[in-house]
Amino acid sequence: MNDIKVSDVFGVRKEMVLSYIERENVDGKFENALESDRHIVIYGSSKQGKSALVQKHISEDKMISIGCGPKMSTQDIYKSLLRQIGIKIETSQEKTQNSSGEVTVKTSIKALLPFGQAKAEAGAKISEEDENKVSYSHIEFNLEIAQDISELLDECNFDKLIIIENFHYLDEEEQKTLAFDLRHFQEKGYKFIILGIWREKNRLIQFNGDLLDRITEIPVEPWENKDFDFVIEKGSEILNINFSEEIIAEMKDISFGNIGILQELCKETCLAAEITEKCDDHNTIKNNDYFEKAIEIKVYQYSSRHLRVLESIADAGKKYREGLFMPYYLVIVIIQSDIDDLKDGISRRSLTDKIREIHYRGEDVRSSDISYLLHNLAESQSKKKIIPPLFDYDRVNRRLRIIDTSLTFFLNFENSKEIIEVIPDPTENIS
Repeated sequence: MNDIKVSDVFGVRKEMVLSYIERENVDGKFENALESDRHIVIYGSSKQGKSALVQKHISEDKMISIGCGPKMSTQDIYKSLLRQIGIKIETSQEKTQNSSGEVTVKTSIKALLPFGQAKAEAGAKISEEDENKVSYSHIEFNLEIAQDISELLDECNFDKLIIIENFHYLDEEEQKTLAFDLRHFQEKGYKFIILGIWREKNRLIQFNGDLLDRITEIPVEPWENKDFDFVIEKGSEILNINFSEEIIAEMKDISFGNIGILQELCKETCLAAEITEKCDDHNTIKNNDYFEKAIEIKVYQYSSRHLRVLESIADAGKKYREGLFMPYYLVIVIIQSDIDDLKDGISRRSLTDKIREIHYRGEDVRSSDISYLLHNLAESQSKKKIIPPLFDYDRVNRRLRIIDTSLTFFLNFENSKEIIEVIPDPTENIS
């Protein structure tokens, strides 16, 4: 049996696939940024290679990775960082009662820093056997103050990179807080690498203008056709196969610039052709039925999530102010839009016109209603636990973008009328 599996070469997974290619405008820029004292922000649509970029160029022993969630705060991020480098956090409360009988509760947080054996290497794991031999020093600190966190890192001689994954899951206020803290950490020499799903420039600089010239932004998009060709060629050589020119051309066309979709189509086409590992003899995949089977599988896999998510977003309209049901009409406009229009995003002006055109009270839809809808879109998706989010509103360029391109892929192959029929119309019972 061959040790190289198709899933090692093509597809989307936690570990980096063997068909990974380096792009000078992305990998080269990232390597240069690692040599600077600036923070790094890696951004782009879902499954476009952000995590793979980090895995390719930074070994695990050189970084501390923290994954964000919708309910996390900046303090939770700092707690995770401190725990991972061996600092224990102890919380205590002290109640005092004044002469009038009023009770005051004072909460104090102390960091327990290992010293002696444990401090020899910052972030070193302490075995259970050595746990009882370790001595700790107590330092009172405030989790809300970046200065306090940096002082604790100083005490541990911390020298690793701090990776913040899924930054977009944080509430916007928490994003702003971390953006302000980043200036202090940059001045203290602690480097953060932030990964997020959005498509416009200067997301963090919008929160804190002081980050200008303190961060390097690296968009992982666009993927060009030549990049896709290199990925397919590299993976094919490893597996000792090749795809027909017709299949390759179709793959690139329906991937909508998303490397994750292309990777999955390559994998599923191989599996449909009953190729599960590296071939001993060269194999050419030219039967279009295998590719059609791969498309069918991916549409099916994407459909359950996207139908559920679209319905969830549209359902927010039931609670929308003044009975306008704006999220519902937003979803309908997206479903009815031409695929080519969705690729580059829909301008606010066009979106407003389309919503007014199909809305049951179109003349009542105000500009402020559109603003409320678009500016609260990220929070709405977060509250509904839509991970990754489907949509992002670019306030700078005033465009609504699909940031999970698997939705574009799904809409390209499904009947829009049938999708709309699945989504409950909140106006049906309105007389």
